[in-house]
Amino acid sequence: MKVVKLAIIGAVLSVLAGCTGTTYNAAKDCSMDYLLVPALSIPAMIGACN
Repeated sequence: MKVVKLAIIGAVLSVLAGCTGTTYNAAKDCSMDYLLVPALSIPAMIGACN
């Protein structure tokens, strides 16, 4: 059972790690990191890089 749980945790972490990234504004002076989609990142929600 422990091996199955570790395999599931590893699969979830690898999927989440594949869904991360960084976006930049047009002037390339501000970046936003996101987890799943750029529109749901906290800096995008508060308008940090406008």
